[in-house]
Amino acid sequence: MARNMLSRMRSLPIRGVLTVIGGFLVHSTISTGYIFGNMTPYLTSYLRARSESNNTQYSETVWISTANYLTMAFFMPILGWIEQKLSPRISTLIGGLIFSSGMLLTYFTMQHSLVLTALTYGVINGAGKSIAYPGAVKCALKWFPNRSGLVTGIIVCGIGFGTFVFNQVVTAFINPDNLSPDETIEDDLYFTQGSLLDRVPYCFLMLGGVYTTIQLLAIIFLIATPTVTPTVTPKQEENVEKAMEKSPDCEKKSDEKSKEGHHTISDTDSGITEDDDGNYTPRQVLRSKLFYLLWVIYGCVVLGIFFVMNFYKTFSQTFIKDDHFLALAGSVGSAFNALGRPFWGAVGDKIGYRESLTIVIGVFGTAGATFTLCEYGGKVMLMIWLCLIYGTFSGVYALMPSLAVSLYGQKYYSVNYGLLFTSQIVVQLTGALLTSQLKSTIGWQGILYIGAGGIIFSFCLCCGMLVQYRLARKKEMKYRNKHAEESFDTRL
Repeated sequence: MARNMLSRMRSLPIRGVLTVIGGFLVHSTISTGYIFGNMTPYLTSYLRARSESNNTQYSETVWISTANYLTMAFFMPILGWIEQKLSPRISTLIGGLIFSSGMLLTYFTMQHSLVLTALTYGVINGAGKSIAYPGAVKCALKWFPNRSGLVTGIIVCGIGFGTFVFNQVVTAFINPDNLSPDETIEDDLYFTQGSLLDRVPYCFLMLGGVYTTIQLLAIIFLIATPTVTPTVTPKQEENVEKAMEKSPDCEKKSDEKSKEGHHTISDTDSGITEDDDGNYTPRQVLRSKLFYLLWVIYGCVVLGIFFVMNFYKTFSQTFIKDDHFLALAGSVGSAFNALGRPFWGAVGDKIGYRESLTIVIGVFGTAGATFTLCEYGGKVMLMIWLCLIYGTFSGVYALMPSLAVSLYGQKYYSVNYGLLFTSQIVVQLTGALLTSQLKSTIGWQGILYIGAGGIIFSFCLCCGMLVQYRLARKKEMKYRNKHAEESFDTRL
């Protein structure tokens, strides 16, 4: 077994491995959305004390994160068309530089107002992320088209790794003395210590400089991208066929992938057909019923992620007076976020992306619904629950891109996944509005329960999708027995 593993590692293309590493590094820098939950107490406190927006509350600074994701969701499908004209490497470089410039400019804008801060830390930052995010993945998928789940998981786990590192960096830089918030307004806690507030703007300069350096290094690795998707040699194909004959599991996996990725998106009433390469144009995807189901599932589960990601620290500091521990808990959770992405990606490659997605959302929903109990469980329970939550929702970001590639092909991946990502527009607006309007009435516990409800709803939809898919497969097997020369569509 060890010899076979060593042989497989030697057979990997070196430039392909470097491309995956480059994609990992790019994604480690675009983890701003996940460090926002740790950053927001410092940023909100600074805006209250040192800017024109001196009455800023957490229910208002959440619009910075919302602006970030709204911009990303709005521009990703549009910029995906532009990315079709440019190489993934060039588009990733442009996106990375725009992203980092947003961080650097926040040094100036946060000293003026919340609106300007939302422009740089939200809009500009999100626009850069929307270009860099799919470009880095697309580079690597050209090298490993048959391992899309694992490769995508490895690359996007860079976001979890970046969050783990930069959460600690931010807290160590801004609050090295482990000061606790010393001002309470309407059950919200804020920092007023001058030594801490002085460091907040410089933290953005530091982050912007580090991000730029890492991105430039990553682009060097991304230069080695094949012009043609690697193909299987006749000898390899023969070995694969022999292995499949011996392994029922491999045969089942291959059969399932062929059903997920190579049938027409007819939906029995749309009349859509794939092109010669098995790819689907965005117009064809928009005529697929399955796309809209995935759109709703993605949006509902991200609503739960939105509340945990933005407010885990704001909620936790009401019963844990240890800023360093809260940053550490977020970082350890982010480590599980990083490790969970390649893990769930590999699981998806093995048992199917729909099945894996259902498992991930089910466990995440259970953990999200019980997260508020951490108030009674203290530090230990908070650490365990954050690891469980981050370790499961990471699978959503690994499996959704892989499922999109499996269903609709690689050629229009950036645009098609961007269309799926537009669900974030509704989610971010809903999350921000619910927070600003209901937080004072239902508290952080009520806000977190709303997020958990979204996850549970998406789990129910996933179960329905999986049952429908299984029934369609069963029907197909009967159909193929009668009409071996024809195919049957297993999609919804």
